[in-house]
Amino acid sequence: MFASDKMKKLMGEIEIFLLVFFSALFIIICLLTVYFLICVKLSNFLSYPNKYDREYTHNLDVEKGLIPADMSFLKRETLNITARDGTLIKGDFSYHENQKGIIILAHGYTWTREGALKYGQFLYNDGFSIYIYDERFHGESDFKYVTMGHNESMDVCDIVNYFKNKYGKDVIIGLQGESMGAASVMNSLKYEPDVDFVLEDCGYESLKDLIKHKLKQMKLPSILLIGCNLVLKIKFKYTFKDVEPINSVKNSNVPLLIMHGKDDTLVPVTHALDLYEATKKHSEIHIFNDSEHAKSYENYKNEYEKIAIDFIHSILKEK
Repeated sequence: MFASDKMKKLMGEIEIFLLVFFSALFIIICLLTVYFLICVKLSNFLSYPNKYDREYTHNLDVEKGLIPADMSFLKRETLNITARDGTLIKGDFSYHENQKGIIILAHGYTWTREGALKYGQFLYNDGFSIYIYDERFHGESDFKYVTMGHNESMDVCDIVNYFKNKYGKDVIIGLQGESMGAASVMNSLKYEPDVDFVLEDCGYESLKDLIKHKLKQMKLPSILLIGCNLVLKIKFKYTFKDVEPINSVKNSNVPLLIMHGKDDTLVPVTHALDLYEATKKHSEIHIFNDSEHAKSYENYKNEYEKIAIDFIHSILKEK
């Protein structure tokens, strides 16, 4: 009788333990499911952005007075380049008859090559041929999603190689990028492309730090970074480690001009300061007051152009 009571008590304790265990397991599974659903949603939001078309991006800069309505002086010719993975990158080349060199310009996230015209016009007027293009998944270019500077940085290298093959290894080539385009051109330096200088405007030092900042703005926990990184690896074939422009420029000797708005809330100015701290032996930095993300040129057009041209001329003088 006594043994039977002990057995019943033991069975009761086992039932309670199993109930608690499976309840806890159910809650953990639910929490992990919610966690990864949020991570998938965030990763998809990053990789499949709502894009603008070329007409809209062009007309907006005309309305702002950043480019003239008539840009026929650029004599744009369609030049599409096939990337190493077969992706067709669509762009336009403006050849300058007194070519000092070639500058390749990369636009920002969700935008198109038309957004690079505001920079391209003054570089062309200074004697450079310019190549503007739609980054993959943007504008008219191919591919299924954005990789925030991973695949895009390899595209930069493929474009550089195209022009080196066409004009010879001694041709001067510079890179210019805005926002994600800036991250792409900086990140390309880890592949050691044969370029002479880089102009970067409001680029991020690393994708991980950018997403961490966005999560903080959205009042979401930084632990989501782990899940997002896993989703990027499994679904989009890259990780945060693949997009660390700060390490690419730090380990390169290519001269770097850093331009950033002091009031940038999308990519905080600390990214520019960190980039400069890592590269100050071969870089120059200019912070523009009262300027939000990608607004430095718009707010300080003449000063911006002079800084960029003076920087390039100093590089050419050394050569």
